[in-house]
Amino acid sequence: MAGRILIVEGMADHRILLRGRLAKAFYQVSTAESGTEALTEAAASRPDLVIASTRLSDMCGGGFCTRLRALPGHGDTPLILLCEDDQPEQRLALLAMGADDVIARPASEILLLPRMRNLLRRARAQDEMHLHSDTKRALGLSDAPRSFERPSRISLISMDPAQAMDPLAARLRIGLGAQVQVALPEHLLKNNAIFAEVIVLIDPGSDAGAGLALLSQLRTARAQRRAALVYVTDAGRATLAAQALDLGADELLHHGADPLELALRLPRLIARGRCAERHRAALRSGLRDAMIDPLTGLYNRRYAMPELARMAQKAAQQAQPLALLVADLDHFKAVNDRWGHSTGDRALAASAQALSETLREGDLLARLGGEEFLIALPGCTADEALATARRLRHSVARLALPSSDRMPDAPACLALTVSIGVALVAEEGDPVEAALVRADGALYAAKQAGRNRVRLARPETPLPRRIHLREVRQM
Repeated sequence: MAGRILIVEGMADHRILLRGRLAKAFYQVSTAESGTEALTEAAASRPDLVIASTRLSDMCGGGFCTRLRALPGHGDTPLILLCEDDQPEQRLALLAMGADDVIARPASEILLLPRMRNLLRRARAQDEMHLHSDTKRALGLSDAPRSFERPSRISLISMDPAQAMDPLAARLRIGLGAQVQVALPEHLLKNNAIFAEVIVLIDPGSDAGAGLALLSQLRTARAQRRAALVYVTDAGRATLAAQALDLGADELLHHGADPLELALRLPRLIARGRCAERHRAALRSGLRDAMIDPLTGLYNRRYAMPELARMAQKAAQQAQPLALLVADLDHFKAVNDRWGHSTGDRALAASAQALSETLREGDLLARLGGEEFLIALPGCTADEALATARRLRHSVARLALPSSDRMPDAPACLALTVSIGVALVAEEGDPVEAALVRADGALYAAKQAGRNRVRLARPETPLPRRIHLREVRQM
């Protein structure tokens, strides 16, 4: 089913006709004859959208709207109110009470289904954001606190060049405290255009199809892909309004550019857009956290291993060498034991920075865990890889971290050294894991030779069994 719809209508003929129309559109429909019955049904079945008449036997449209919004879980349930006549004062009052739209019955035959699709899409996007937020809270992750809310940015476009837009812009600036500009279509469609949080497109319909064509272009424009689009047309152009909704308009005014109605609808759009942007930022941060080691700022093992496999595949396809280095700080356990873990953390971060500054753009540097690092050097021969490894060793050896030890014989600075094992991915078909094992064995050989060494593993030379790093660090 396309969604669960609750119809609240006291007149039987209207209720039956509307139910049949929605059922043909594959909606799951339930009905109620009064506001009280509808509120009980909404609390029990949690419909995806509610369509209610403003003339109910036991309450007015405003009263029903207020009581529905007060039900737990229904603060954002899409609500369309159907009235008999278009009365601007009544429409604005109902919008202020929380209705998503108010549609007069003559226009509802054309506008209702597109408006329902629009509201259901929006509600499902919000549900998805709430689901991700619940997952983040369950994992112990929280969104960053909101910073200062900047003034909203609104762009106004009219398809009628003769229409004076400055009075409307001035009223929105005063009423919303927003930055409002009157724009030309070609300015907003540029790739380097200033992003607008909301674009209000006023289309009187004088040039058939031009407004809808611009709407489609704005929906796909790179600079405005996240802007909320408000389509404004005059009463009597219900077909045009319905097409705009299905072409991607986020909001619709089908009674002209009423400043008061815009002032009611725009803050909701802006709030939803900013909530979505915070959600996207949280996802970007989560993705970064999933592949970045928080202490050193380097890639972690989760990211490095698939990336290493991709680099090996690319090297094989291009018949280029790929060198792998495994580096391990020497006597690091002694650093933690004598100077404490905070000093050890500073040593790891400084070593990571020194290694990173020595490498080229395009090389891979990752922290595998503990004090062990992985480096991948695409396009490097054995001699070039050895030269790079020696530079890496010297860059770490040059570090001088202030010592926090207060013992009389303690050195003023903490000296660090690193041992590095080097191996080449031998040829196409050579598993990258096998090259890593060879580099790991070469690292063991460097440790056995006295540490602060670089050793190259050769595929044809059997390597001694490498003691686990925990054992090496004890040596």
